[in-house]
Amino acid sequence: MSGYPMVFHLDGRLAVVVGLGTVGRRKTLGLLEAGARVRGIDPVGWGAEPPENLLIVEESYRHEHLQGAVLVFAAASPEVNTQVVCDAHRQGVFVNSASEPTSGDFSVPATWRSGPILLSISTSGAGPALARTLLDRASDAIGPSAMDHATLLVELRPLVLKRIRKESTRQSLLRAWADLRWLDVWETGGREVVRAELLKMLERVATEE
Repeated sequence: MSGYPMVFHLDGRLAVVVGLGTVGRRKTLGLLEAGARVRGIDPVGWGAEPPENLLIVEESYRHEHLQGAVLVFAAASPEVNTQVVCDAHRQGVFVNSASEPTSGDFSVPATWRSGPILLSISTSGAGPALARTLLDRASDAIGPSAMDHATLLVELRPLVLKRIRKESTRQSLLRAWADLRWLDVWETGGREVVRAELLKMLERVATEE
């Protein structure tokens, strides 16, 4: 099954989850972690104090519940999910169905998040368990230093944009900063050593430009 991978920016945007069982709760928490506002639809409710940015609607599903959503997850019974998919398509909203994945518009790959790093693996539906196994292996190989380094690059990138005028020079410096050797420096020297070395490189490049 072919597909186009992308990262959907959900900060402050509304997603709807219909059905708050095990699957629906997992989808809900993932959406909240991504910064979305979530409307959860389930007659039983959440069963406890809901997390921030989660609005629980303790009702049976109605098509009006999808109003204003940019994404919809159907995680209720197969019958309800079929109706949710139909309504979402009618309203022009991307929808994912837990019971009939091919009836929706997108699937959610196995995902690992560590700070600014987001790693996803999909087997195109052939084996979700295999996707999780591969993801675990990949995340172990990446290690904790990658998150630390990515966080530091987020901090320092604005300095590059401010100090370096020429685009090709910027890209060359950022590629040098992304070299895997820095992960080894993190292991031996820690944050301040890496930060000092990166800033030294920036100063040298800015002076030579």
